[in-house]
Amino acid sequence: MKILLLAFLTLLLTSSISAQYYNKEDRFIVGLNGGVVKPLGDFADESKPGMDLNLNAKMLLNPRIGVGFSLGFMNFGQNDDLWAGDTRVKNDVKYQIIPIVFTGTYFIQAYDLDFRPYASIGFGYFLYRNHVESTPTNTYTPIRSEYSVSTSKLGLMPSVGFMYNISKTLAVDVNLKYTYIPNFEEKLEKKKSKPAVDPDIELTDLQKYRYLGFDKITSASLTVGLYYRF
Repeated sequence: MKILLLAFLTLLLTSSISAQYYNKEDRFIVGLNGGVVKPLGDFADESKPGMDLNLNAKMLLNPRIGVGFSLGFMNFGQNDDLWAGDTRVKNDVKYQIIPIVFTGTYFIQAYDLDFRPYASIGFGYFLYRNHVESTPTNTYTPIRSEYSVSTSKLGLMPSVGFMYNISKTLAVDVNLKYTYIPNFEEKLEKKKSKPAVDPDIELTDLQKYRYLGFDKITSASLTVGLYYRF
């Protein structure tokens, strides 16, 4: 498999400049990517790999430089090493991140102009949400409890990849992306808690806040997409 992949890449890089579908007049690229995302660092101690979807749009300033916008959605599951440790409670935990970023992309010219390797950097807002549902397992009449915590942060999203033209208007994209979201607080206030608590009751710190096990979120994503060029 590795030999076939190397042969394919060599063929792309050493082929003649015929560029069957390349069009230097293209000014816009719009498409959708989907794939897997893996949490890294301390964030991986409480979450596990999930899904990464993003909608991307680029405007080409020239054949090598593009600026654009990316709107995404990442969904992580729970790491059972943390959340399944107490057998008296069954937890259902979800982590969600919505990146809203501006991007700059540099395309590297290859021998085959239909093959377009690139490096990109994204900067913008990342909306973070964590939803926790807990159901007791040691009672015949379990009462489910749930809450959410959320915040928004500035972050970075560098990536590398390549696009390959498959027609005069379509291209496939393969992208490896790193997400870095720093400056998380030590704790976040719980919201939308159920069952509801009497507002006159003074809550303890643990009842009012969710303590985070990380001060930043890092992740790596591998996605494949289809793009429209015009």
